[in-house]
Amino acid sequence: MRARLFFLSVVALAACGDDTPTPMDAGPRDFGPEPLSASLSAPAAADVGMRVLLDATASTGGVRYRFDLGDGREIEDDDGALDATWDTPGRYSVVVTVEGAEGGSRTAGAVVAITERPTHAPRQSGTIARLESGHFAVVEPDADAVTIAALSVNGELTLETRFSPCEQPRTVSTYRWNDREELAITCADSVVLTTPDGGDSFTIAMPANTRPHAALGLAESVWVSLQGTGELAEVALATRTLVRRVPVIADARALALLPGDRVAVSRWRSPDSGAEIALFDPATDAVEVVTLQVDPQAGSDTENGGVPSYLDAILVSPIGDRILIPSLQANYAEGRFLTGTDLRSETTVRAVISVLELVDGTWTERFESRRQLDNRGLLSSGVLSARGDTLFVAARGARVVERIDELGSSAAGTILGIGHAPDGVALDVSGRFLVVHASLDRRLEVYDVSDFSGLPIVLSTLATVESEPLDEQVLEGKRLFNDSADPRLGRDGYMACAHCHLEGDSDHRVWDFTQRGEGLRRTPPLFGRMGAGPFHWTANFDELHDFENDIRTHFDGTGLMSNADFAATEDPLGEPKAGLSEPLDAMVAYLETLDTHLPSPELEDGALSDAATRGEAIFASAGCPSCHAAPTFTDSEMVDGEPVLHDVGTQSEASGSRIGEPLTGLDTPTLRGLWHQPRYLHDGSASSLEEVLTTRNPADTHGTTSTLTPDELTDLVAYLRAL
Repeated sequence: MRARLFFLSVVALAACGDDTPTPMDAGPRDFGPEPLSASLSAPAAADVGMRVLLDATASTGGVRYRFDLGDGREIEDDDGALDATWDTPGRYSVVVTVEGAEGGSRTAGAVVAITERPTHAPRQSGTIARLESGHFAVVEPDADAVTIAALSVNGELTLETRFSPCEQPRTVSTYRWNDREELAITCADSVVLTTPDGGDSFTIAMPANTRPHAALGLAESVWVSLQGTGELAEVALATRTLVRRVPVIADARALALLPGDRVAVSRWRSPDSGAEIALFDPATDAVEVVTLQVDPQAGSDTENGGVPSYLDAILVSPIGDRILIPSLQANYAEGRFLTGTDLRSETTVRAVISVLELVDGTWTERFESRRQLDNRGLLSSGVLSARGDTLFVAARGARVVERIDELGSSAAGTILGIGHAPDGVALDVSGRFLVVHASLDRRLEVYDVSDFSGLPIVLSTLATVESEPLDEQVLEGKRLFNDSADPRLGRDGYMACAHCHLEGDSDHRVWDFTQRGEGLRRTPPLFGRMGAGPFHWTANFDELHDFENDIRTHFDGTGLMSNADFAATEDPLGEPKAGLSEPLDAMVAYLETLDTHLPSPELEDGALSDAATRGEAIFASAGCPSCHAAPTFTDSEMVDGEPVLHDVGTQSEASGSRIGEPLTGLDTPTLRGLWHQPRYLHDGSASSLEEVLTTRNPADTHGTTSTLTPDELTDLVAYLRAL
């Protein structure tokens, strides 16, 4: 106010014509104390023990400063600048209180992440990889395509290039060779080593039917996981040739680089005894297996027991002292027969993050740190920030990305509305932008994750295909099969068809379906059986559309059909559901594309080995073709509206019933694909094919096998494993 009056008096004097103004004192004027304000700047992150400058000197009107360091310490200072250190990792909320000369105060804050010094440069397999240039590479198996995308400083995606390296590229990773960055792309039957533009490319065939999945480049070699045989294949970079194969772990899947250049390999689907991670040393071929224990607790609204499974990502901290493993936890040990408690949609499967910790040079699980996520059924991928203080994990079915504060071990925000089937995530170099691969919407999505004070929204997208490779109905069905966010399919985001049949395969579990009017039932693969019915071990469905019953009754979904149409067709052996619902028809259209079995790696150049050839003759003489005749190796069918069932002596009290009625026999499963199943029979009670033919067939009710010699038994098993 005083300043405004002074200005008006000057204007008035200037308006007095020729009158000579009275000279004014041009010296300084006291217009009162400077307004009180608070400001604080601090680095976003620092190492343990590092001196951190907390600078409040941009504050105004202050004469005293009090710094609360967020760990119980308060330090007073007259200058407004303080050097501070922290001796323990954590995310510290620092607050400065600025006091004025005439009383009053103002506050300002900043958050400082304190970690141990990063010592490890993580590298891992996945569907998306960040290049040294800051570009991103992403694979699209359905389109046989790899897309290279550029990301601007404003979060805008643009297409750099797109090329087709092979059939069904599955994962992509980066490595350096001869002072240049290259990509390792795993394909249906090969690995492709190429420059990021796809120009200088080498294709190295993998052994037939071994199912290469992930690749990881080290100093002189690229190592490839062979899921079909449980091996790592070494490709020498100097010669671009396959030089050897090393047995590592069954169902070998994801790869990650560990400190000391060891390679971590996940077992994709877990045995009931616990999930497994193999630690492989390329220098010695030594393999150490670390187990993630079974959680023994009963299922509840907030947590489940069970075993982690579908281990598709291994995230190694840049600090080098932790491994995080996102997955699904399968509550296989609970059910009406096993425990007297019915499984519910929220207690069957649940998303979890397991933690391995390096203690005295040994990796061990820190079970008490295993985190379970509500309303999430499967975590498919993840990425850690550059200092390992923040974790982003994608829930594939629920279509969200969760941000977790690793320093505070707490949830720190959710990105909602992600596209269908997010199966890859990556951060840009600055850590500001998260790039998400929404695989079944065929696009990359970018989010600003520097601040979660508001809901992150998509900044830009980029198509990962030039044109959609699938029929429109099939694509919609594939989305539905993999989705748990749609309330028509399930409640609260837990259950999706894919959570037991990811990629159309089996989860290798035995579930207690007693509450469904059945019994203990092993999950079979869907390959080659998705045509005409019947379906399930007891042939209780006569068409694929009957899975609407499971969606409504066991997934707690509202259903893909109208209530009226469902009421008229609820009996799974009654009136057909086909043609009554476009979404249900679409899901069936996708299932019908799963029409081929996974070929056996035990074939020799596509032909039977000598042992398997002898076994084929034994198969015939033992009477097996009476139910398992080629080419389908099953007699499963409906005859006059009734299924063909057989009692082969494998039923027990645990086998339960059929649609709530006495169990008179079982539908005949196909023998194709036996090679990649670790347990057998309807209830999983045989852990090997030898058991199926011997201890589980003592009276020759399941083929005449009691008279076989050990050599004949070996030959018969060789034949079965080649189918």
